[in-house]
Amino acid sequence: MNIGKCKLCLKEDVELLSKSHIIPDFFHVGLKNEKGRYSLILPDKYIKGRNQHLKNPFGAMFESDLLCATCDNKIISSYETALNSMLIENENSNCDFEYGGKNFKIYKNIDYRKLKLGLLSILWRASIAKNEMFEQINIRTEHEEKLRLMILNNDAKDVEDYPIFIYLFDKDDEKLITNPRFLDDNPNQKAQFIINGYMFIFIIGKDSTFKLSSSVPNNSG
Repeated sequence: MNIGKCKLCLKEDVELLSKSHIIPDFFHVGLKNEKGRYSLILPDKYIKGRNQHLKNPFGAMFESDLLCATCDNKIISSYETALNSMLIENENSNCDFEYGGKNFKIYKNIDYRKLKLGLLSILWRASIAKNEMFEQINIRTEHEEKLRLMILNNDAKDVEDYPIFIYLFDKDDEKLITNPRFLDDNPNQKAQFIINGYMFIFIIGKDSTFKLSSSVPNNSG
Protein backbone atom coordinates (compact mmCIF):
# COMPACT_ATOMS: atom_id res chain seq x y z
CA MET A 1 0.00 0.00 0.00
CA ASN A 2 1.12 3.55 -0.74
CA ILE A 3 0.36 6.66 1.29
CA GLY A 4 -1.59 9.41 -0.45
CA LYS A 5 -4.95 11.12 -0.92
CA CYS A 6 -8.13 9.08 -1.28
CA LYS A 7 -10.09 10.11 -4.36
CA LEU A 8 -13.46 9.59 -2.64
CA CYS A 9 -13.20 11.00 0.89
CA LEU A 10 -10.25 13.29 -0.03
CA LYS A 11 -8.41 12.43 3.18
CA GLU A 12 -4.67 13.07 2.97
CA ASP A 13 -1.82 10.81 4.10
CA VAL A 14 -3.90 7.64 4.22
CA GLU A 15 -3.04 4.13 3.05
CA LEU A 16 -4.36 3.54 -0.46
CA LEU A 17 -5.30 0.13 -1.75
CA SER A 18 -3.10 -1.43 -4.41
CA LYS A 19 -6.16 -2.92 -6.15
CA SER A 20 -9.53 -1.18 -6.44
CA HIS A 21 -11.92 -2.69 -8.96
CA ILE A 22 -13.44 -0.32 -11.51
CA ILE A 23 -16.06 -2.81 -12.71
CA PRO A 24 -17.18 -5.00 -9.79
CA ASP A 25 -15.78 -8.52 -9.81
CA PHE A 26 -19.23 -10.18 -9.74
CA PHE A 27 -19.97 -8.79 -13.22
CA HIS A 28 -17.29 -11.16 -14.55
CA VAL A 29 -19.02 -14.36 -13.42
CA GLY A 30 -19.40 -16.81 -16.31
CA LEU A 31 -16.97 -14.99 -18.58
CA LYS A 32 -13.81 -16.94 -17.77
CA ASN A 33 -12.61 -19.79 -19.95
CA GLU A 34 -11.07 -23.08 -18.83
CA LYS A 35 -7.74 -21.32 -18.28
CA GLY A 36 -9.25 -18.80 -15.91
CA ARG A 37 -9.08 -15.91 -18.36
CA TYR A 38 -11.90 -13.85 -19.77
CA SER A 39 -12.34 -12.04 -23.06
CA LEU A 40 -12.01 -8.27 -23.12
CA ILE A 41 -12.72 -6.42 -26.36
CA LEU A 42 -11.29 -2.96 -27.08
CA PRO A 43 -12.95 -2.05 -30.41
CA ASP A 44 -11.12 1.27 -30.68
CA LYS A 45 -7.78 -0.56 -30.74
CA TYR A 46 -8.73 -2.62 -33.80
CA ILE A 47 -6.32 -2.62 -36.73
CA LYS A 48 -6.94 -4.98 -39.63
CA GLY A 49 -4.66 -7.99 -39.49
CA ARG A 50 -3.68 -7.44 -35.87
CA ASN A 51 -5.17 -8.53 -32.56
CA GLN A 52 -4.25 -5.84 -30.04
CA HIS A 53 -7.97 -5.08 -29.53
CA LEU A 54 -8.39 -8.54 -27.98
CA LYS A 55 -7.22 -9.08 -24.42
CA ASN A 56 -7.39 -12.13 -22.13
CA PRO A 57 -6.73 -10.91 -18.58
CA PHE A 58 -7.05 -13.14 -15.51
CA GLY A 59 -9.01 -10.74 -13.34
CA ALA A 60 -11.30 -7.76 -13.29
CA MET A 61 -10.00 -4.33 -14.25
CA PHE A 62 -8.52 -2.56 -11.25
CA GLU A 63 -6.57 0.57 -10.43
CA SER A 64 -4.04 1.21 -7.69
CA ASP A 65 -3.86 4.14 -5.31
CA LEU A 66 -7.43 5.37 -5.86
CA LEU A 67 -9.22 4.63 -2.61
CA CYS A 68 -8.53 4.12 1.05
CA ALA A 69 -9.64 0.89 2.72
CA THR A 70 -12.63 2.55 4.42
CA CYS A 71 -14.05 3.98 1.21
CA ASP A 72 -13.43 0.83 -0.83
CA ASN A 73 -14.37 -1.83 1.72
CA LYS A 74 -17.30 -0.05 3.33
CA ILE A 75 -18.85 2.57 1.04
CA ILE A 76 -18.17 1.11 -2.41
CA SER A 77 -18.51 -2.47 -1.20
CA SER A 78 -21.98 -1.81 0.24
CA TYR A 79 -23.19 -0.55 -3.14
CA GLU A 80 -21.62 -3.48 -4.98
CA THR A 81 -23.19 -6.01 -2.60
CA ALA A 82 -26.61 -4.47 -3.24
CA LEU A 83 -26.02 -4.38 -7.01
CA ASN A 84 -25.05 -8.04 -7.03
CA SER A 85 -28.17 -8.97 -5.09
CA MET A 86 -30.58 -6.93 -7.22
CA LEU A 87 -29.18 -7.60 -10.69
CA ILE A 88 -27.40 -10.94 -10.54
CA GLU A 89 -28.41 -13.17 -7.63
CA ASN A 90 -32.16 -12.55 -7.95
CA GLU A 91 -32.29 -12.48 -11.75
CA ASN A 92 -34.41 -15.64 -12.03
CA SER A 93 -36.98 -14.34 -9.53
CA ASN A 94 -37.81 -11.33 -11.68
CA CYS A 95 -40.79 -11.28 -14.01
CA ASP A 96 -40.49 -11.48 -17.80
CA PHE A 97 -43.18 -10.14 -20.11
CA GLU A 98 -43.71 -8.92 -23.66
CA TYR A 99 -45.29 -5.60 -24.62
CA GLY A 100 -45.46 -3.87 -27.98
CA GLY A 101 -43.29 -6.52 -29.59
CA LYS A 102 -40.49 -5.98 -27.07
CA ASN A 103 -39.35 -8.18 -24.20
CA PHE A 104 -39.10 -6.73 -20.70
CA LYS A 105 -37.97 -7.92 -17.29
CA ILE A 106 -39.48 -6.40 -14.15
CA TYR A 107 -37.04 -6.10 -11.25
CA LYS A 108 -38.87 -6.06 -7.91
CA ASN A 109 -37.89 -4.93 -4.41
CA ILE A 110 -35.32 -2.53 -5.83
CA ASP A 111 -33.46 -0.16 -3.50
CA TYR A 112 -33.32 2.89 -5.78
CA ARG A 113 -30.59 4.57 -3.77
CA LYS A 114 -28.17 1.63 -3.68
CA LEU A 115 -28.86 0.51 -7.24
CA LYS A 116 -28.30 3.96 -8.67
CA LEU A 117 -25.25 4.80 -6.57
CA GLY A 118 -23.74 1.38 -7.24
CA LEU A 119 -23.94 1.99 -10.98
CA LEU A 120 -22.82 5.62 -10.71
CA SER A 121 -19.80 4.49 -8.71
CA ILE A 122 -18.70 2.45 -11.74
CA LEU A 123 -19.05 5.50 -13.97
CA TRP A 124 -17.16 7.70 -11.50
CA ARG A 125 -14.34 5.17 -11.02
CA ALA A 126 -14.02 4.75 -14.79
CA SER A 127 -13.65 8.51 -15.14
CA ILE A 128 -10.83 8.81 -12.60
CA ALA A 129 -9.04 5.60 -13.69
CA LYS A 130 -5.94 5.69 -15.89
CA ASN A 131 -6.36 2.18 -17.32
CA GLU A 132 -6.61 2.17 -21.14
CA MET A 133 -9.89 0.29 -20.83
CA PHE A 134 -11.55 3.50 -19.61
CA GLU A 135 -9.60 6.15 -21.51
CA GLN A 136 -12.71 7.40 -23.32
CA ILE A 137 -14.61 8.13 -20.12
CA ASN A 138 -13.47 11.57 -18.98
CA ILE A 139 -16.37 13.28 -17.28
CA ARG A 140 -16.26 17.04 -16.81
CA THR A 141 -14.77 18.07 -13.50
CA GLU A 142 -18.01 19.53 -12.10
CA HIS A 143 -19.92 16.31 -12.80
CA GLU A 144 -17.13 14.16 -11.44
CA GLU A 145 -17.28 16.14 -8.19
CA LYS A 146 -21.08 15.89 -7.95
CA LEU A 147 -20.89 12.13 -8.43
CA ARG A 148 -18.16 11.87 -5.79
CA LEU A 149 -20.33 13.65 -3.24
CA MET A 150 -23.40 11.58 -4.11
CA ILE A 151 -21.43 8.35 -3.62
CA LEU A 152 -19.69 9.54 -0.46
CA ASN A 153 -22.86 10.89 1.16
CA ASN A 154 -25.17 8.05 0.11
CA ASP A 155 -27.32 10.54 -1.80
CA ALA A 156 -28.92 9.28 -5.03
CA LYS A 157 -30.88 12.52 -5.52
CA ASP A 158 -33.92 12.58 -7.79
CA VAL A 159 -34.60 10.26 -10.73
CA GLU A 160 -33.84 13.09 -13.16
CA ASP A 161 -30.35 13.58 -11.71
CA TYR A 162 -27.88 11.43 -13.65
CA PRO A 163 -30.54 8.96 -14.87
CA ILE A 164 -29.39 5.52 -16.00
CA PHE A 165 -30.99 3.38 -18.68
CA ILE A 166 -30.66 -0.35 -18.05
CA TYR A 167 -31.00 -2.77 -20.97
CA LEU A 168 -30.62 -6.55 -21.06
CA PHE A 169 -29.27 -8.37 -24.06
CA ASP A 170 -31.01 -11.54 -25.18
CA LYS A 171 -30.07 -14.48 -22.99
CA ASP A 172 -28.56 -16.26 -26.02
CA ASP A 173 -26.34 -13.32 -27.00
CA GLU A 174 -22.62 -13.61 -26.34
CA LYS A 175 -21.64 -12.20 -22.96
CA LEU A 176 -18.71 -9.82 -23.08
CA ILE A 177 -17.20 -6.63 -21.71
CA THR A 178 -16.19 -3.79 -24.02
CA ASN A 179 -14.47 -0.52 -23.27
CA PRO A 180 -17.05 2.15 -22.35
CA ARG A 181 -17.51 5.27 -24.46
CA PHE A 182 -19.42 8.51 -24.84
CA LEU A 183 -22.22 8.35 -27.39
CA ASP A 184 -22.41 12.05 -28.27
CA ASP A 185 -21.07 15.50 -27.45
CA ASN A 186 -24.31 17.12 -26.30
CA PRO A 187 -24.43 19.03 -22.98
CA ASN A 188 -26.03 15.97 -21.39
CA GLN A 189 -23.46 13.46 -22.54
CA LYS A 190 -24.38 9.79 -22.70
CA ALA A 191 -21.86 7.17 -21.60
CA GLN A 192 -22.37 3.55 -22.66
CA PHE A 193 -21.10 0.55 -20.71
CA ILE A 194 -21.61 -3.02 -22.00
CA ILE A 195 -20.98 -5.45 -19.14
CA ASN A 196 -21.76 -9.17 -19.31
CA GLY A 197 -25.26 -9.10 -20.78
CA TYR A 198 -26.19 -5.61 -19.60
CA MET A 199 -25.98 -2.26 -21.34
CA PHE A 200 -26.00 0.80 -19.10
CA ILE A 201 -26.53 4.26 -20.60
CA PHE A 202 -25.58 7.05 -18.20
CA ILE A 203 -26.94 10.56 -18.78
CA ILE A 204 -24.25 12.90 -17.47
CA GLY A 205 -26.30 15.65 -15.87
CA LYS A 206 -29.93 16.42 -15.12
CA ASP A 207 -32.69 15.44 -17.55
CA SER A 208 -36.37 15.22 -16.62
CA THR A 209 -37.46 13.75 -19.96
CA PHE A 210 -36.45 10.28 -18.76
CA LYS A 211 -38.16 10.50 -15.38
CA LEU A 212 -41.06 8.17 -16.24
CA SER A 213 -39.11 5.71 -18.38
CA SER A 214 -39.54 2.09 -17.30
CA SER A 215 -35.87 1.48 -18.17
CA VAL A 216 -34.60 4.04 -15.63
CA PRO A 217 -34.32 3.15 -11.89
CA ASN A 218 -36.91 5.01 -9.83
CA ASN A 219 -38.39 5.09 -6.35
CA SER A 220 -41.28 2.70 -7.07
CA GLY A 221 -39.37 -0.34 -5.87
